[in-house]
Amino acid sequence: MLDFLVFAVTTVAIWSVLGLSLNLQFGLTGLVNFGQVLPFALGAFAVAVAASHGFPVWAGLIAGALVAIAAGLLVLLPVGRLAQDYWALVTLGAGELVRLTFVNVPGLAGGVDGASVPRIADPKLAMALALALFAVALALTLLVDRSPLGRMLRVLREDPVLAATLGRRPPRLRAVVIVVSWLLAGLTGVLYAHVIGYVAPPSFTVAETFIVWTAVVLGGPGSVLGVVVGTAVVQLLSISTRFFAQWSGLPFDLVANLRLALFGLVLILMFLFRPEGLIPERKVKTNAVDP
Repeated sequence: MLDFLVFAVTTVAIWSVLGLSLNLQFGLTGLVNFGQVLPFALGAFAVAVAASHGFPVWAGLIAGALVAIAAGLLVLLPVGRLAQDYWALVTLGAGELVRLTFVNVPGLAGGVDGASVPRIADPKLAMALALALFAVALALTLLVDRSPLGRMLRVLREDPVLAATLGRRPPRLRAVVIVVSWLLAGLTGVLYAHVIGYVAPPSFTVAETFIVWTAVVLGGPGSVLGVVVGTAVVQLLSISTRFFAQWSGLPFDLVANLRLALFGLVLILMFLFRPEGLIPERKVKTNAVDP
């Protein structure tokens, strides 16, 4: 029982960081990112590439963080001044492009079979590292959320033209958000690789992005607490399906597909009946001060 609790806490902490990174883009800034698995995968694959070439663990950590940031800025370049719909399409395509590249180039990280990486042997140490990363991500997200930058990001989300008329540059604001959120996702991928001890392209499909989306939409876009609660619900439900498969006698692949269908149904119902989520974003009121 204790081993399961340690595993559950580790899983929720890792995916909560991913949820917080997506919330910075969608919840605060309005960037619809359908490729959030991309920086997550790049962080994990950077560890695999570093390990396969004999580099130390810290080299994979640095490489994962830098590659994730560089990829975010590179994707932002062609769509930085276009409508946000293009950001959704480009991130979706970029995520699949990178995944297929690692599938078809075995020399990078083992191809479709994947590659082994140094695994954190002690589950409690893995949990402690996941909680530490979660604490950093939570503190950073709250700092952005409650700062003047966070208020301006909300203005950008609601009306980019208004943000520009206030003397702000929307492309620069989006670049700041991308650097922070993709850095967090890249570091999460690095930790995930060392916790699992194995990296393979099938672990980073579009479905993983929409699991994160389900958590954000369920908890409440723009709500930091809501995202954490939504992630905990989604991941605990996901973990529990393996027990349901054993109890019901149904094939594991069937239960996995039913789980994805359930997540899709949750997304649809939340968008239709409660788009603000279980814990809505708090409304900030600022009183004008006479000069």
